[in-house]
Amino acid sequence: MGEVPSELTLRAASSIREASRIKPRPFDVFIETTTQMLATPRLQERLILALEAIVHSFGCQQAAIALINEREAELRFRAALGFDDEDRGVSKIEMPLDSSAACVRVIHDAQPVWIDLEQDESSRQLFGNMDWRHDVLALPLFGISELPPKTGRDASRLPSQYWTFERGSRLGVLYVGTDRDNLDSDTYDLLRRFAERIGIVASLATHQERLVTTVTKLQRERTWIESIMKSVADPIVLTDLDNEILLQNRRAEELFSGSANAGEGKRRALKMNDLLFSAFLSSATVSSSEVIQRDITLVDPIEGSDIHFEVISTPATNGRGEPLGLVSIFRDVTDLREANEELARNFAKLQNAESESRRERDRLDLIIENVGHPIVVCDSAGNYILLNRRAELLFQENDPPGSSAATAVRANAVKLTSFISTLASAADTGRQAEIELLDPEDGRALPMEITAREVLDATGQVTAVVSILHDLTEIRELERRRVEQQLFESEKLAAVGRLAASIAHEVNNPLEAIKNALYLMQTPSPDVEQNSRFLEIARKETERVSHIIRQMLGFARRPGEVDWVDVNQLLEETLVLLEKKLRQQRIRLTKNFDPLLPPVRARADQLRQVFLNLIINAQQAISGEGAINVSTSRYEQALQPSILVQLSDSGVGIASDDLARIFDPFFSTGKKGTGLGLWVTQDIVRQHGGRIEVSSDPGRGTVFSIVLQVDSPILEDKKPEHPPKK
Repeated sequence: MGEVPSELTLRAASSIREASRIKPRPFDVFIETTTQMLATPRLQERLILALEAIVHSFGCQQAAIALINEREAELRFRAALGFDDEDRGVSKIEMPLDSSAACVRVIHDAQPVWIDLEQDESSRQLFGNMDWRHDVLALPLFGISELPPKTGRDASRLPSQYWTFERGSRLGVLYVGTDRDNLDSDTYDLLRRFAERIGIVASLATHQERLVTTVTKLQRERTWIESIMKSVADPIVLTDLDNEILLQNRRAEELFSGSANAGEGKRRALKMNDLLFSAFLSSATVSSSEVIQRDITLVDPIEGSDIHFEVISTPATNGRGEPLGLVSIFRDVTDLREANEELARNFAKLQNAESESRRERDRLDLIIENVGHPIVVCDSAGNYILLNRRAELLFQENDPPGSSAATAVRANAVKLTSFISTLASAADTGRQAEIELLDPEDGRALPMEITAREVLDATGQVTAVVSILHDLTEIRELERRRVEQQLFESEKLAAVGRLAASIAHEVNNPLEAIKNALYLMQTPSPDVEQNSRFLEIARKETERVSHIIRQMLGFARRPGEVDWVDVNQLLEETLVLLEKKLRQQRIRLTKNFDPLLPPVRARADQLRQVFLNLIINAQQAISGEGAINVSTSRYEQALQPSILVQLSDSGVGIASDDLARIFDPFFSTGKKGTGLGLWVTQDIVRQHGGRIEVSSDPGRGTVFSIVLQVDSPILEDKKPEHPPKK
């Protein structure tokens, strides 16, 4: 039980001495004690004042108050008076709320009850060593749900009938030890009313203490938040729903507040920053639960230069999810923008770094797709303690004895046990090596890299051995793909060189013709018809150069966005453009599309150009009647699901000597065209991580086969989140 302050103890003792001489009426003591309790801030002091009034003024010998401890679901004594061992024994008594004893049941019944301890064995056991010398009157205590209304008079001095309150939650029990036969009805009623007042006053004290605790906690949290904000170098601003700044760190003050004695230039810069930030806040949706991320340009109040910030604003909400304002964090991206400009000027130097980054991304994607390496935990004797799912497939026997799978599992277990036994005989606690296991499903060899380490206890003894296995099959496949990518880059650079030489050759011829025609036109000659012929030659050669340049610009234009593309639908849209012309030329078109073909991640406009080029080539290869067949299907290849698109025609075919050159720029077997179509087609397919193949039978037709990965790892655009459902 808590101790009463010395000043309060002296005042209570003085009141008791005066009561012994004047003997005030119990009702007056009731009013005076209530007033003193309301004037006392602490709960424990209020309870002691109430017990002193009951014992010394109401004619009772003993009194105690027990309050509910909601966390422990029990009644716990907080104050007692009239007992021999008030401090040590009474304060330790705890009574469970689920007890059926009368001393506890009174809080549930909400009615006063007399307890005869000689007959109520359960109550006597719960009271423990409390020496009750008389019967015990138990009065329930209740808190209030509403405070009394404000009046012109002091509500604390009014009788209870003038108070307007409602009983709130159960608070505790007042136990009064007195002679039941000598307790008159007036004192009994006064005790009941006093119990109501004790509940009200105790409830008020509890609410006040909780409020003080909450305010202290909020102040402490605000101090923490301010300390955290001050320690962050980036500007941080907290604004309310009216876009007013509530809190900001030192860096933000330099941008928006400044000092009162700042110069004219600095004040203008600060005003400009306030306007720009207000415009940013006005465009942001405060009620949204999403994080807002935008760029904003402010003015440096000291140097007057522009500062580029990336602002990340997060909505601040209360416990009910209602918006309170925005927390905005400014990240200085000025240097980043300058770096981007520098990167743009040095784009050629970054091509090698970009290629390396692409390879690292492929490696990372491969690792992520294969998360969940086999993990085995064994004891020092090699007995399994723990295996994850991947390890169970390799080392756990689930098939009948004698089967190929069971044989593979036993062979794997022998190799693992042998590896662990060599670790036990070594001086180091860890070891890394390569072992070859067997796949229980198909019996193929699985090259594995195993890393094992001993787990030691406090005494240095081996308690377990943890082994992590990494499948090297995919790593070796990735190395093969990296070599292929390097070969592709080398071929691409060589193609660029050939393209530059071809462009120079193709453009140089018409330029020479134009030069000669203009030279001949400068020669004095009265023949106007001859000059017109030279001018027509120059015009045609100029159009030829223009046609070549337009095709090159069309190839170099900025690619479209990457998205999930339905290849069947894309082919349908492309064929619609050519069906009428094919019918006029008496060319039969057949389609054989796989209805379950998965969508692929690609640039739709580039694939449309690929299909259009191939269909037009097939049309031009057919003289008279003929047929073109377009089909799609799934294509199985290692590590990556793919699709296959085939376009075949019944045209004249391609000679075997020309097959190796048809993808070279400016090479064409026809009389029309520049020979860039198939070169562009091959480059687009390779940019999508695919490949294009051609086979031809001269006189019977040609077949072009395109293999595209469903999710190509080399596309540079941001990957869409989910493919569309079929």
